[in-house]
Amino acid sequence: MYILAIETTGPYGSVALISDTARIAAHRVSKESMSHLKDLMPMISDMLSEVGADEKDIFAIACDVGPGSFTGIRIGVSTARALAQIWKVPCVKVSSLTSAILKERPEGMDFKDTIVCVILNARRRQVYGFIDGYLEPGPWMIDDVIRIAKEEIAGSGEILFYGDGVDSYGDILKDAFEGTDVRYRFAPVEIRYKDAKEIAQVGLLKYSEGQTVDHRELLPEYMREAEAETKLKAGELPISRLPKQE
Repeated sequence: MYILAIETTGPYGSVALISDTARIAAHRVSKESMSHLKDLMPMISDMLSEVGADEKDIFAIACDVGPGSFTGIRIGVSTARALAQIWKVPCVKVSSLTSAILKERPEGMDFKDTIVCVILNARRRQVYGFIDGYLEPGPWMIDDVIRIAKEEIAGSGEILFYGDGVDSYGDILKDAFEGTDVRYRFAPVEIRYKDAKEIAQVGLLKYSEGQTVDHRELLPEYMREAEAETKLKAGELPISRLPKQE
């Protein structure tokens, strides 16, 4: 019996099967960036074939509900809802931020006194992120992350940065920490990004604690409005200047 885990909030979608004994039985990652819609169902089908399973062997679906790519979140959540309804299994909501705590650690890396920091690119110097023990999960400016690192962490543990925000804001972080007491590292590429393996692990834990929802209650958690929604409310999109429809 397995939990199916779905992760589509980042550039590369992934899926995983975790057994009721916490073993990752199968795992797939899309080869192309932002190809979630095209790759998601074929990857799921391929995994089930690999382990010789079908829908009767799935007892729950764990899905990354965000934050992250607005379109990616919708694809993953919609797929999870549809499958859960058809297969008549519960869903487990997982945050793409806190699941990084369970990332696998490559051999040879010293993680003593490591402070996990996740930064997901939200554009315009914004990130979805958190610093374990220092900054609650939420939408922040990269400047907030830098300030906390300098004021509260400098001279203590080493910050390990995860997430695609490293790619976007790595140079900004390097410049900000140069000449300071802040010790930091960027996670290696092989573990830097969000992955369904962590979603599966968190999903199994939450399932064992009874933290499940009906497919109708599995909803995206965007943390902030999409840019188009913000512009629409501000009257900056052409559609917002049309006469009111009666």
